[in-house]
Amino acid sequence: MAFRACLIPIIAGFWLSPSLAQKVDAVAVCKADKTDAGIAACTAVLKGRGDRKTKASALLSRAQSYWALKRLVEAEKDYSETIKLAPNFAALYRDRGQIRFGLGNGTGAMADFTVAIDKEPFNADNHANRGYLKLLAYDFEGAREDLRQGLFWQKDHPRSHYMMGLLHYSTGRYREAVAAIEQARTLGFKGNEGFITKARSHFYLNAYGLAEKEASEGLASFPTVYDLSEIRARARLAQNKSAEALADADTVVLAAPKYGRAYATRAAVKLAMKDLDAARADADKAIELDPKLFDANQVKAEILLAAGDKAGARALYAQSAARTDAKMAYDKTSRNVAAAWIIELDAPPPIIVAELDETELKARCETRDDPLRMQSCDRLVETAPTPQAKADMLILRSRARPYGQQIADLDLAVATMPDYLEAALARASGHISSYGYDGNIAPFERAWVDADSVVRRAAPDSQELRRALTVRGLVATSLGRHEEALADWSKLLQIEPDSAVWLQSYRATSLLMLGRPSEALVAAREADRLMPDDKKRIFGSRDLVLPLIETGQVDAALAEIEAWSARSPEQSQSQDVMRARALLARGDDAAALDLTNAVLSRGRIDIGAQAVRGIAQARLGNGLAAISDIDGALEGVSKDRTQASYEGLTPGFMSDLALHRGLARLQLRQVNFARVDFAEAIRLAPDRARPYAERARLALMAGSPAALTDIAMALRIEPAEPRWLALAARINLATGDTAAAERLATEALAAKAADPDLVLLRAKARLALGKFGPAVEDAAARLAVAPSDTEALLVRIEARTGQGNLKEALADAEAARASNGGDSRILLALAELKARNGDAPGAIGAFEEAVAKPDAALIANKRLGDLYAGIASDQLALGYYAKALELPAYKPEDETLKTAARAARDALIRKMAAPK
Repeated sequence: MAFRACLIPIIAGFWLSPSLAQKVDAVAVCKADKTDAGIAACTAVLKGRGDRKTKASALLSRAQSYWALKRLVEAEKDYSETIKLAPNFAALYRDRGQIRFGLGNGTGAMADFTVAIDKEPFNADNHANRGYLKLLAYDFEGAREDLRQGLFWQKDHPRSHYMMGLLHYSTGRYREAVAAIEQARTLGFKGNEGFITKARSHFYLNAYGLAEKEASEGLASFPTVYDLSEIRARARLAQNKSAEALADADTVVLAAPKYGRAYATRAAVKLAMKDLDAARADADKAIELDPKLFDANQVKAEILLAAGDKAGARALYAQSAARTDAKMAYDKTSRNVAAAWIIELDAPPPIIVAELDETELKARCETRDDPLRMQSCDRLVETAPTPQAKADMLILRSRARPYGQQIADLDLAVATMPDYLEAALARASGHISSYGYDGNIAPFERAWVDADSVVRRAAPDSQELRRALTVRGLVATSLGRHEEALADWSKLLQIEPDSAVWLQSYRATSLLMLGRPSEALVAAREADRLMPDDKKRIFGSRDLVLPLIETGQVDAALAEIEAWSARSPEQSQSQDVMRARALLARGDDAAALDLTNAVLSRGRIDIGAQAVRGIAQARLGNGLAAISDIDGALEGVSKDRTQASYEGLTPGFMSDLALHRGLARLQLRQVNFARVDFAEAIRLAPDRARPYAERARLALMAGSPAALTDIAMALRIEPAEPRWLALAARINLATGDTAAAERLATEALAAKAADPDLVLLRAKARLALGKFGPAVEDAAARLAVAPSDTEALLVRIEARTGQGNLKEALADAEAARASNGGDSRILLALAELKARNGDAPGAIGAFEEAVAKPDAALIANKRLGDLYAGIASDQLALGYYAKALELPAYKPEDETLKTAARAARDALIRKMAAPK
């Protein structure tokens, strides 16, 4: 029998090995080979009797092979079958979504990407996939929300940053697009799309050199990407590099003969080179290939204009201007350009600027919509008779330029007349207007230098001094240098008291941002008193509302908001934000949350509303949402320092933001981050108690003595606050200062602190101080509201024992055992009391029961040894001492117990060995 049993596996191996080997080989080929051979192997596996897991694996491998071979219909079918077998894997929906997208099934792809997000919401790729589909559908807000969510979970996700750049590009925010693509590239995004989008963004920002450079760098890595050659051709044409632009345009036409934009670009180049026939042929070809291409119709209209066919050009411009299908920002711009050209073509014959006198030239240079405005300004500069007159005309011409393009003229004005204070003042204002709301505060720094220079050079009481102080004060406010701003407003108030209404308003802002709300309220009330009613309607009451809120006068703030609302209903958003902030200060967090939700649902970014909502979310226990909102608000301020004073984010309120982000992080158990937030809250507003108290609470949890320092600071700021008194009592008890713990607990109880364990905490402190009677009273007070409180029973047992009232202590121990007999401390206390009352059997029984408790086994065994030694049961005593010595020591006092047990054992051994 044994021999036959040995033959069975050998025979099985001999007969079964070929089929098993074939099956294993098919599975391996199915998984590894992404060609037709792999598909055949997967099909063979699927025809077998494999289990569900094997079939799912084979289906997935075959789907991936189909996908690799561009057989998308079959790939989608296999993915769908795989999903039926394994419906919970997000990656399957993600891959099928990409395949459906390749098949042109946008609806199916959207559904799959949505499921992938639901199943794997923390994966930024999933959000990016759906965001891209929304972007293609021109759902820009939906795409922005998906990308924002993805970046919330993974801030360093390169593709999401690139797509955010693409979104900015699509909506005309070209500077933001450049910044986002730079961020994506820093994080490792290497695709040619980044070069294309960034180059086009530079082009639409009129930074043609940068556009050319970006396209050239892209072509160095992706020489066959014709979109890069096309945009480089446009950029070179804009720089009058016609020959190089034509070479690029020819390259694109050869590479993509069906690409309408390529012909439109070449048409523009040939138009610039005066080759009208070739330009017209290319424009016609572009329109034939892509009739809806704005660029093609625009260049065709320009060609017709160059050929003298104004009617034909106007017809094309009218067609473009009437279109309603423009979605992308550059298409909308083209449509607007077409509308402008219609106006231009319908305008009367041009006026010759050189024939106008100086008065008319100045009038035209100062008129915003005058078509000859810039020509008139140029003529004034050219014909200025003196350096000062030229500087004045340069200043005048700078005002005719768009914001951000004025500085060149103003620099020239200063260079023309270096000692002319008017030129320096104009340049300071120009620097302010050139600020791009992009966080780059260099324009403000330059404006401050110019204004400061005028302040130092201007004559006392001169108009130049007053204007320079005003500019310097405004710039200092934007830069967050509120002490300097306050000094300028105060000096101006002395020079021109007639302007007190504005200066007091500015002073109120500076004082508020310096953390001096009481003084700010005085200045704001004075400004409100002096301001005419018609001006109040325009400028509102925020400067008065904020100091009222900051000084705790919430009802007065709400009343002022209502008056403001009745006076200026068009300023409802600012009023709602201030109202929400007042409700938050009053503690009505739910109402503040509802109001800020309503404000932010209007689609406008509002850092102030986001900040208020973040604090309300934190107070209502919505930690994740709170962190998202507070992060967004703080990020907005950090990117643009000017936003802090603009949004009224005072140091105290910023401290509240950091504090509540810390509290929200505690809800999510992010203790280390919370500690950092509390430290930031303290840095921003060192005179507020709660951040110190919350940090002290964390230090107490960590067993750090730093808790004492922080709670001392909290009590120094708010010495009568019940919460801090209770926390201080707890910290002092934990650090061993029982006298301070008793005193602070008594003060907290007198202040009606909402801490149900406070009386028990005082009982423990009094017990440690040997105040047994008061400890019994406190324990009894706790037991009156919580009769089964084990801690209170233990305290009263120990206190009554300390009083020598063993009978009542024993009664308490019996009651405690009845309510919580599983607590080893109760068993030990009961056993000790029985032993002291002479009930050795009862004590032994209680100690025997405690031996089974791991945390009481050591002391119970030692005490059993003592009891048996006392009744002359030496062998039993030795046994219990031995058990005690075998047990591990977990605490320092355990070593002391083991030492005592060892000494008792040795003494007993010597006694037993002594001669009788």
